[in-house]
Amino acid sequence: MKKTLHFFLTILIFSISLSSCLSNPRQNFSDDSVVKIGTFNIEWLGDGIRDTKPRTEEEYKLVADAIASTGFEIIGLQEIENNEALGRILKYLPEFRGFVLDKSGNQNVGFIYKNTISIDTFYEYSPIAIDPSRNRPGLVIQARKGNFDWIMMVVHFKASSKFDDTEEKRMKSIETRMKQSEILSNWIDSMLTSSKEQDVIVVGDFNDNPTRKQSALVPLISNKNIRFLTENERSCKNEKWDNIDHIVVSSSAQNRVFIESLFIENHYNKYDEQIAKQISDHCPVGINFDIVKPDND
Repeated sequence: MKKTLHFFLTILIFSISLSSCLSNPRQNFSDDSVVKIGTFNIEWLGDGIRDTKPRTEEEYKLVADAIASTGFEIIGLQEIENNEALGRILKYLPEFRGFVLDKSGNQNVGFIYKNTISIDTFYEYSPIAIDPSRNRPGLVIQARKGNFDWIMMVVHFKASSKFDDTEEKRMKSIETRMKQSEILSNWIDSMLTSSKEQDVIVVGDFNDNPTRKQSALVPLISNKNIRFLTENERSCKNEKWDNIDHIVVSSSAQNRVFIESLFIENHYNKYDEQIAKQISDHCPVGINFDIVKPDND
């Protein structure tokens, strides 16, 4: 009886230990076996001059700390005013460098990345900005770490907001997002058919979720060449809300995904709500990809 009890206690302790490990996916992967890719909308990150969302120097540092805590090596960013604004946090992240696609608005997209990542090219993908005065283009890079090379785009789709105060405006936002989804889906297909590169990753704020009954992401949802890795996640700010910050991958890139490593750095659980709000109304979302498997393209 004692032997049986000891056996079951051993199994229970092992199970708890395993569960504890999986709850913190960052500790399970060595840096030389994976690349850690993420996305983060840093709500109205300004350069300190007439900012929509003013921040103190300590609050810029808190934003940097939120990024550093993730362990991510390359992150697609949204709502960055310009490269000067990005510099306000990069000075606290000396292992990162970055670039913002400054289109004269104050909600631009960009990338930051560590020197563990090799970057070949940056280029703007303007078709995503259906109305350039109101929408943001995509920013594309080619990247490599280890045996894994990939094409990656960061996007920020049109939102439905409080300013959509009529049914016509609401429908216009949805239609714009639908069109952006179609353009992005076609771009992914063109990458897979017109180039040798089969590993495509898109990250960003899609302002929608594939699981919604009236999702505007239908063209992407119906594309059999891709998958949303983040569709079942919840908002870090309110668990009743859908997650709208996504990581989308081609079938080839999906074969390198460690799905158990999907991770949200929730500063709303870490800080008082007022402090967390000053970091962002979004949280960093990321996942690990295998870089050891042989290059397949």
